[in-house]
Amino acid sequence: MLEFLTRQSLSLILLSYALIMVLLTDQLHSVMIIFGLLCALWRVAVFTGRVALLNKLITNIFTLICSALVIALVYQQGMLSILVHLVVLGFSLKFLELKSVRDVHFFVNTGFVLVALFLVFNQSILMAGIAMVSTLLLLTILLSLHAKALANYQQFKLLSKAVLLSVPLAVVLFVVLPRLPSMWKMPLQNKATTGLSDSVSPGSIAELSQSSELAFRASFDGKIPAAATRYWRVLTLDQFDGKTWTQSSQLKYQEQQVKIGKGPIFNRGSLQYQSKNTRSSTQSVATKENSYQIIIEPHYKHYLPSLDFAKATAGRVLLSDYSLRTLKPVFKRQAFTIDQFNQVDQISQSPQSLKQSLQLPTGGNPKTKAWIATQQASGLDSYSILEQLLAKFNQENFRYTLKPALLGEQQIDDFLFTSQAGFCVHYASTYLYVARALNVPARMVTGYLGGELDSDSEFLSVRQYDAHAWVEIWKNQQWQRVDPTAYVAPERVEQGIMQGLDDQSEFLSGQYLSIHRWQANPFLNQLRSAFAKADYLWAVWVINYDNEKQFKLLQNLLKGLPWLNLSILILLLLLSAASILILWVFKPWQTEKVPSEDRLFNKLYQKSAQQHLIREKGQTIADYCHALSQLTTAEPQLLIDFAKLYNQIKFKPNLSATQRKRLLVELNELQKKISKQF
Repeated sequence: MLEFLTRQSLSLILLSYALIMVLLTDQLHSVMIIFGLLCALWRVAVFTGRVALLNKLITNIFTLICSALVIALVYQQGMLSILVHLVVLGFSLKFLELKSVRDVHFFVNTGFVLVALFLVFNQSILMAGIAMVSTLLLLTILLSLHAKALANYQQFKLLSKAVLLSVPLAVVLFVVLPRLPSMWKMPLQNKATTGLSDSVSPGSIAELSQSSELAFRASFDGKIPAAATRYWRVLTLDQFDGKTWTQSSQLKYQEQQVKIGKGPIFNRGSLQYQSKNTRSSTQSVATKENSYQIIIEPHYKHYLPSLDFAKATAGRVLLSDYSLRTLKPVFKRQAFTIDQFNQVDQISQSPQSLKQSLQLPTGGNPKTKAWIATQQASGLDSYSILEQLLAKFNQENFRYTLKPALLGEQQIDDFLFTSQAGFCVHYASTYLYVARALNVPARMVTGYLGGELDSDSEFLSVRQYDAHAWVEIWKNQQWQRVDPTAYVAPERVEQGIMQGLDDQSEFLSGQYLSIHRWQANPFLNQLRSAFAKADYLWAVWVINYDNEKQFKLLQNLLKGLPWLNLSILILLLLLSAASILILWVFKPWQTEKVPSEDRLFNKLYQKSAQQHLIREKGQTIADYCHALSQLTTAEPQLLIDFAKLYNQIKFKPNLSATQRKRLLVELNELQKKISKQF
C-alpha cells in the first residue's frame, strides 16, 4: 500500500497521541498505556516498511477481543472508567487501520472526545491550558494533511487566525447562552482520591500532609476568621480498636442515608453548641456571623468542609455531629455558598450515643492507665486530669513531627512515655484515650485547619497538607472542641503546618519539584500567589459560571441602558460576534493587490481595446502587443519593447528590488508614449 502520511503528519499524530495519553494517565490502567505504546510503535514500523497493515477481518476480531479484555480489566472501577478505557482503546486501535485521510479524521475526532473527557476530571486553569495545547496539536494534524503546500510558518499563521476568529463568538456564547441541566446522569467511578479517609490511625494524616494538592478555596462575604479559628469540619470518628479510629455504626448509618438522598437534617436553633475559645452560652438566639463560598476540588464523596456552624439548605444535610454533606457526590470542581452561625440546635445525645463516645478496647496501655490512677489518687477530677495531660504535652519534651517513630502494640503508652514525637493524630488519639478512660465522652474530628490567604486577602487556599485532627469532649451538656496540638505546636494552629514543624525540611519532603515546598523563596512565592489568583478567578467565573452569575452580569450590563432589555442585549451580542467573524473572513476594506506591471498593462489595454483590439482568451502579452502593432499608428517597436520589458519584470528570476523599480519606471514611460500615439 502506498503510504499517504508524510513524516511530519505521522510525527504530529504520535505527539498528540502521547500527550493525550499522558493527560489521562491518572484515569487509565497501566496495561492500557503499554498497549497504546505498542500500537503506536507498530504504525511506525508500517511507515518504515518493516510490516504491513492488517486486513479488515483480523482488525475487527482483534478489536472485539481487546474490548472484552478491557471491560474485564476495569469492570470494578465503575461505568465512567469503562467508557474512558473503551474510547482510549479505539484511539489506540486506530493505528491498526490508519491508511487514509478519512481514518486520520476519525483519529482526530476521537482525540477531541478524549480531551473533553480529560476536562471532566481536571478543571484547573493549568489543565485547561494543557488541554488547549492538545486541541491545537490535533488541528495541526489536519493542516499537515490538507495544506501540504504551505510552509510550516504559514500553517502556524493559518491556525492562529482560525483560533483568533473563534474567540469572540466563543466568549459571547459563553456569556449569554443559558446553563441547561445535563440531559444525562454522569456515572460515578470507583476511584481512589486524595483526601480525608473515614478511618484514621497515627501517621495517616501525616502521609496526607505530604501532598500539596488543592482541597478547596474559600472566600468570605464578611471578615475572614483568624487562622486559629478556621477549623474546617469534615468527619467525626468515634470507634477505636486500639490502633485505628473509625465511624461507629450510628454515624455510618447517617452517611448511608445521605448517599440515598435521605438523612436527618439538624438546622440552627436557639441553643448554642459551645466550642473551646467560643462565646459563653448566655445567648439564646442564633445569629448569622458570616457567609462564605467554597470551591471544592472533586473527591467523589459527599462531605463538604464547613466551619462551625453551618445550616442545612436545599441539596445538603447536616448530620448529628454537625458535619455538612451534599446529597450528590462532588465529582467536579464545584462552588457552594455556606452561611455561618454562632450556634445551632442542641442535638439530644442519647445514652447509647454517649456510651459509644466512651468505647475503648479492653486491656492494653497499662502505663497510661497507671498514670491516670496516680492523678486520681492525688484528688484530681476527670477534667483536671485532662488539663494535666495538656500541660504535660506543653511542658515536657514532646515534638510535633511528620516523621515520628513507629509505635508498638501499646500505641498510647509508646507515644506518651517513649517516643513523645508525633503528628496531630498522635496527640488527639492520646487525649481521646485518656478522656474515655476517665469516663468523659469524647470523639475525634478530622478536617482541615487554617488555609493560606492570598496576597490581596480575597480568598483562602486550603491544601491537603492542611489536614488536621482535633478532639471534642462532652462537658456541661455540650460538645466542646479541644485541640491538643495547640499545646505542643501553637505555630501550627496560628500560622500553618510548615511553621509548626521543628524540622521544616520535613515539609513536602518527597515533593522536590513542588513550588509549595519553596515558600521561603520570594520570587517563587510571588509566582505561586499569582497562579493561585488566576486559578481562583478561573474557577469562579468560568467553571462555576452559572445561571445566577449570568443573570447578574447581564443585569449589570443593562443598568446603564434603560431602553435595552435582556433579549435585545443577547441578540446584539450575538450579531456583534457574527459581524466580527464575517468582517475578519471577507475583509471588505481590502482590495485585491495588482502587481505594478499588470496595472500598467491594464492602462494600455483599456485604451487599445476601445479603439483597436480585444485580447483573446489565453493570448500572451507578447502576442497581443505584436497583433496590436499591426493595427495601430503607434510605433511597432514601442509595443514590442513594452512586451519584452513586461516579461522581464514578470518572469526574470532573482530580480532585485532596485532593478525591478528601475524597470517599472521604464515600463511606465513606454506605456505613456504608446497611449499618446493611440
